[in-house]
Amino acid sequence: MKALHQNILERFDQIINDTAIHIHDFIDDPHAFTSKRSLDAFTVLKMTINMQGNCLSKEIDDALDDNSPNGGDIVSVSAYVQQKAKLSPKCFEHIFHVFNDKFPAKTKLNDKYFVFSFDGTDFDQLWNPKSHNKVSAKNDQSYCQIHNNAMYNLLDNTYQDCILQPKSQIDERGAALQMLKRLDCSHPYIVLMDRGYESFNLIENCNRLSNCYYVIRARTGGIKEISALPYKTCDTDIACRVTVSNHYYNMNHKKENIHLISHVKHHYKTSFSKNTRDQR
Repeated sequence: MKALHQNILERFDQIINDTAIHIHDFIDDPHAFTSKRSLDAFTVLKMTINMQGNCLSKEIDDALDDNSPNGGDIVSVSAYVQQKAKLSPKCFEHIFHVFNDKFPAKTKLNDKYFVFSFDGTDFDQLWNPKSHNKVSAKNDQSYCQIHNNAMYNLLDNTYQDCILQPKSQIDERGAALQMLKRLDCSHPYIVLMDRGYESFNLIENCNRLSNCYYVIRARTGGIKEISALPYKTCDTDIACRVTVSNHYYNMNHKKENIHLISHVKHHYKTSFSKNTRDQR
């Protein structure tokens, strides 16, 4: 187990080092990290990933100990902040995906199914009135927040994928669909989703994905056929028609079980409330 742990850490350092060597593939400034400094691209990337939640001065002191390549160098907090500002989210996204490619999912349920789950959480940021992650609120209490949509491997205890969104533009269903479509999995897998993910679009996309099986916890008011189910254990097949045509709905809704939804090009009109956009 110790050998495996060491192998993973060595592979992780190799991925960070490869990213640092090709750092200009992920940042826009061609002059960044060109001169020889104590805080080179590899050191800044690894230090940022390894942070434990302490103050920056302690994090720098722990990272640049006598055993590190830059051990003994005196580095100020300001110097680290300036170097880190040269990085971009693409650097860390690349490291994340390459690391997952090196260690693909292995453990299966009943030796057949991989098991993944979707969920989201919010992260607060330091206040920046120019940030794309600014959330406007009443009484001048605006704040900056990022919503992280994560795809988690339940049996291997690893994060399979993630998508970051500004809190004001949260779209958990869209993020889940995007991660499912880029999941390269040749084996059957089961996806678990909590309340809020249920939608005709996501369900139909899951139906069309090869090897995809899914379980979605639904709100009683989300889909009327679900609301009509009895409050007891049951196994029921439900069939309904979904249309984007107002004319077809008006002509047939009294004799058919039909759901009318807005066409995708009308989903995000600014006149619609957030609740309406989420529902559609």
